[in-house]
Amino acid sequence: MKYKGEVLVNKDDFLIELEDIVYDSLFIGGHKDDLNKEISANMWSISLSKRLASQFTVSDFMNFFHKVIENRQQQIFKSNSDHGMLLYVWFDWQASQLRFNLISQIHERLPFSGKIEILDELEPIINEFIDFPYHDGIPIVETTNEGNDVQADFDRELDPVKVFLISLPK
Repeated sequence: MKYKGEVLVNKDDFLIELEDIVYDSLFIGGHKDDLNKEISANMWSISLSKRLASQFTVSDFMNFFHKVIENRQQQIFKSNSDHGMLLYVWFDWQASQLRFNLISQIHERLPFSGKIEILDELEPIINEFIDFPYHDGIPIVETTNEGNDVQADFDRELDPVKVFLISLPK
């Protein structure tokens, strides 16, 4: 997995660093046995601090993903492969990361073990990522104004993971 961590506090510097992802190489498997290699070679993660997240808009990330999609489509066209790829994007709230991956269209389903909800719009996932209140870490225990400790309530595990999915043809 290629990871872009948050060490920068300036949005412009961070966007420049994301350009590495835009032009990263794509691995296109030849058969179903290549799924794990595709997952490993074609996954990218983006993390932000709460401070840096406040500097971003949905359109900043939409522009980034348009560049990524254009680059991956070109790599697919130029490849010797006879099939296209599936690009999918999701917000991993437990890791506080925006993640995306590409797998060959020959695979029958996306490699998620839990429930997923396929979206045809990317914006809601980006919005959820940017607006996530715990970019700097999920608190295990919160203290109320009265000084009482309460467990943080996270029922998100029960919700299906929202996944944006787009097919990039050969």
